[in-house]
Amino acid sequence: MKRLIVLTVSWWILILAYVGAPCRLVGEIEYYTMALFACQRLQGLPVELPTLSLVFCLVLCIVFLPNSMLKVSTIRWNALLHSIGVATLALCVLKPLLSSSTIFETLFIESMEFIGIVTGRAAAVYLAVMLLVISRRSVLSEWHGLDYTETIAFHRISGWWVLVMSLLHSLAFVAYYLQRGGWRELLESCIPVALSCSDPEDPSACWNTLGLVNGFGVVATAAVSILAFLSREQVRRGAYNLFYFTHVALSFLFILFCGLHDFPMVILMFPGLAFYMKDRIVAFFTRQELSDVSAEVLCRTGTSDVILLTWSTAPDTKFMPGTRWVYLQEPRVSRMQWHPYSVVQQGCRAQVLVKGAGDWSEALCSKASRVSQDFKLRIEGPYGKPNVQDVQSSSLSSLSSLPPRKLLLVAGGVGISPFIDLLCGLHLVQEGWQVQVLWAVRGEEFAGIAAAVDWRRLCQKAEISVFVTSGGAVESPRRLVDHRMGSSCDVEAAAGARQRCRHRVLMLSFLFITLGAVAADFIVHNWSIWARRRAYSLLSWTSLARCVPLLLVFMVLLVVTLLNFTLQRLSALKARWGRLEDCAHLREERRAEGPEPNLRIQHAKPDLQQLVEQQAELGPVEVKVCGPQRMLASIDATVLQLKKRGLSVELDRLESSL
Repeated sequence: MKRLIVLTVSWWILILAYVGAPCRLVGEIEYYTMALFACQRLQGLPVELPTLSLVFCLVLCIVFLPNSMLKVSTIRWNALLHSIGVATLALCVLKPLLSSSTIFETLFIESMEFIGIVTGRAAAVYLAVMLLVISRRSVLSEWHGLDYTETIAFHRISGWWVLVMSLLHSLAFVAYYLQRGGWRELLESCIPVALSCSDPEDPSACWNTLGLVNGFGVVATAAVSILAFLSREQVRRGAYNLFYFTHVALSFLFILFCGLHDFPMVILMFPGLAFYMKDRIVAFFTRQELSDVSAEVLCRTGTSDVILLTWSTAPDTKFMPGTRWVYLQEPRVSRMQWHPYSVVQQGCRAQVLVKGAGDWSEALCSKASRVSQDFKLRIEGPYGKPNVQDVQSSSLSSLSSLPPRKLLLVAGGVGISPFIDLLCGLHLVQEGWQVQVLWAVRGEEFAGIAAAVDWRRLCQKAEISVFVTSGGAVESPRRLVDHRMGSSCDVEAAAGARQRCRHRVLMLSFLFITLGAVAADFIVHNWSIWARRRAYSLLSWTSLARCVPLLLVFMVLLVVTLLNFTLQRLSALKARWGRLEDCAHLREERRAEGPEPNLRIQHAKPDLQQLVEQQAELGPVEVKVCGPQRMLASIDATVLQLKKRGLSVELDRLESSL
């Protein structure tokens, strides 16, 4: 309860201090001060105070965020996430209603100016919070023990709010300038060309700095609009390369021009950018090129192949079973593309199921079927949910109360691989859990994938039902692969000490980031005072007052990033794939002996709605699903209906690209 109170207070201080400043601001272009502290009555406060307070509030919101509120499927987290946008829209509506002005033109101009200011600041706060989860090892993941796939919805919701607030910000000021001076006023306020000069004898009076700054904002708004359009699900699934590369390029362009448009946004983005840069450095140093990757063709069909990739690795105890995934790259297929795949981690061995469902995966499967010996792969990762014992999410449950007694795993095709990994590490689940697996697979894929799995061992941990949806079971190329998934021993994880160490490292990282943001704001503030006296043209003003401050912030950001990276290296927290020699002291268990596995195989399409409903009526259940989009949509609709009936059902969707 105390954490929730601190979170609520910090969150609304962040909103009120930056978004809803209750007095008219002064010097927004000339001085690098923020919101409430830029009010004329508060100009005597230290310049570092606004930066320190806002960044500190942002950090507190992350530290004290309860784990039960981090699931975007719950109304509480949605309410917290949407609170900035709702509060901003409420302020926009209340402003004209509470205004003392009785003249429509004056009321309209004042209202549009206010709406433009508060929506712009709301977009800045959403952007700052969104940047905290763009990295694979985000601050939410490291602090609260969450997987990237659990925070990606947070990133998407924040991103859409950034778009909405940016558009409202732009439209409000367009209406403001049109009402105040017509099209001439609007053009002069959006392009860096002075159509008039108040004092021809003073060159600086003819510089259209307002048009230049607003022009940067126009470019930023255009960039985020195109970015949002290309981020739709249809584009992500139909043209992933277009989505990915435009997302990276336009995100950089948007952040850059946001900083040129309004420098305080850079300070708010400082924590997210610092964590992202640290993550990219860690990813670069943990990338490995493995030359001993074996590829075995499990099945060949008329449309696609399925292969099993296996390589030697040190035992991984840093991430929860069922959440581990890596990026794969085959340089001879493409040097630019990295694709995520779920990993089945078994002692000294890691395995990945790949189905040829796209240009890159089809090329990889084709190459694997032609090569008779091991080939090379570049690997980045692993990633996943941190394996912790004192975080609520480590119980494999997303419920805020007691963990459910039933776990229902629904898989489609190669989507079975993360659940094989989960079943291998099922010793982490509390006793008394009932686990049921529903696997829907095409007949031409079933025999090949089934031959690669040690069902005898997995059936000891869960009740497994297989639904062969089409075709007959075709003989696989090899009746038994070299290393079956699920056959190796489990590796216990001593995670308690690691969790405490991770929290200490993150606290130091928060300290470095807060001090770095304050230092950057102090340096830029003093630089701007010096630079204003030395600008002799609009171009020099742009360089000295806009570009150089961003470079100074980048230098401070680089120093903070290197400090955080060094801190992580010294704490030995980075996860790194090893080689078989690194774990030679571990032995692989013999394959479980005993009766044939009790697999219930049906040649029919599963009635997912009925199966999920049956489990929900027996008691609280958590449903994890990984498969095609139609399967995900069907499970989503079913869970929504069951919740409306008052049944306790929680849904965990794994991204189908994994």
